[in-house]
Amino acid sequence: MRRLLWGMWWLCLVFVVVVGGWFVWGITYASSDDPLDTVSKVDCGEAMRFAGASMPEGASEQDCTSYSSKDQSYEGTFRMPRSAVEEWLASAFPDAERPASCDGDLCAIVRNDPSDENADKNTSGVYDVDVSVRYEGGSAGDTALVTFDASTY
Repeated sequence: MRRLLWGMWWLCLVFVVVVGGWFVWGITYASSDDPLDTVSKVDCGEAMRFAGASMPEGASEQDCTSYSSKDQSYEGTFRMPRSAVEEWLASAFPDAERPASCDGDLCAIVRNDPSDENADKNTSGVYDVDVSVRYEGGSAGDTALVTFDASTY
């Protein structure tokens, strides 16, 4: 009987050490400056550079977010002059697929093969870029709302 009680005490001690270690690790992780999962507001220029493009001239009302964990992704929106959208999309994403139908008035989709040797040279490591453009103000409107996301695998 005495041997059984000592075994139970040791089992309880191991349990307390494991749970205590897990608790200390959790507190350390939560209080670190750069936890594994980070969400933060960023400059849209940074997000576009990640996507392999640059911000268009005249962009306004920029709102971009960075998500990092095991992978990195950015998403955002901005407004730009409607008359400059076609030219900007063609120069910013020359190899993009332009589907005939999409959720917006214009779309551009870039899918890079991670095994392609030139993928990192062309897109700073991003493999998926989705851009959607919605014209505002009907046919007489002069503004376009651009929504995008870019991510690694």
